[in-house]
Amino acid sequence: MGLAACLVLIAVLLVPLYRGVVLTRFLAAAADAAALAGADSASGLEAGFPCERAAQSAALSGVRLEECTALDGIVTVTVSGELLGQRLRVEARGGPPVCVWCA
Repeated sequence: MGLAACLVLIAVLLVPLYRGVVLTRFLAAAADAAALAGADSASGLEAGFPCERAAQSAALSGVRLEECTALDGIVTVTVSGELLGQRLRVEARGGPPVCVWCA
């Protein structure tokens, strides 16, 4: 009986932690997708304004786009989600690849 109670207590304590890890990974993927969508628009590959494209991508992922900046073809976004009353924020950047032979 004591072992079962300990296992239940451990599960109750670990489930919110696990949910936080899962949400953070989900937010990171959504931020990456939004930044890349904005970068596609900034480079001219896709039509539209970079931050509008990033906002559309974030909305499709079901997250909130908090910040977006587009400068010199590089788009930086911050998306957020909420877990147990706490706001989790993740930032990502998207842009052209870095040329190591160009310098």
